[in-house]
Amino acid sequence: MIVAVCADKGSPGVTTLALALTLIWPGERLLLEADPSGADLAFRLRRPDGGLGLDPQPSVLSLAVDARAGLAAGSLPGYAQETALGVAVIPGAATAEDHHPMRELWPRTASEAAAWNGVVIADLGRLQPGHPALPLVQAAAVVVVLARPSVEGLYRLRHRVAELEHLFAGAAHAETPGLAVAVLAARGRRRAAVDQTRRVLGAAGLAAGVAGAVTADPGGVAAVYSSRRGRRLTRSSLLTSTAELAQALVGDWPRLAVAQPSTQGVVA
Repeated sequence: MIVAVCADKGSPGVTTLALALTLIWPGERLLLEADPSGADLAFRLRRPDGGLGLDPQPSVLSLAVDARAGLAAGSLPGYAQETALGVAVIPGAATAEDHHPMRELWPRTASEAAAWNGVVIADLGRLQPGHPALPLVQAAAVVVVLARPSVEGLYRLRHRVAELEHLFAGAAHAETPGLAVAVLAARGRRRAAVDQTRRVLGAAGLAAGVAGAVTADPGGVAAVYSSRRGRRLTRSSLLTSTAELAQALVGDWPRLAVAQPSTQGVVA
């Protein structure tokens, strides 16, 4: 099962949200990097031994090659690398050029991810027209679009949500992906940001709901990428707001409830 996380131009924070969702989601889960502009986590996360940076392989490319050959069925965790945070990551390609071989391999890769019994949190980065990993979006249980509540951010969000709703309306699948918006806002602005975003989407006649707001929390982000597992991380505004978002997603789409999301999924 796939939870795809994406944004539009000018809305950074997708990788951090995808990582935070993976941290708080208990049960079997892993993070799959599918950002065609190049991977971040391979350079930013620490290995279980404390060393900085993940290994070049296994990666999403090795998964894709084996999936095409029919060798990856049911073995998705075998392509993931453990991290000091206690979550497993399938790293993406390091550069946009390295992603080119993936273009024809995404459909089979998406099928493997969707068929896995756990939850795959897929980081798609900026979802622009022609995104090569679009098969992950089409195979997802839910697509979460991250936005900033600025004039530019909401303008772009409106167009991106309209495109996704049109895409899903024309899908031939029996069960189309759910579509939800998450807003990145300062702690004191979260409720106002959610209300403002709902008004913009409603005025445009769009059906996508706003699942919640993720707190812009530099301290929490620093704790995540320093791999400091403890109260500073588990009680950070970043993780507590992400847990609220995840609970809202499960409430709207019960099929996500492989395990109920909670901050208790993070090892203190």
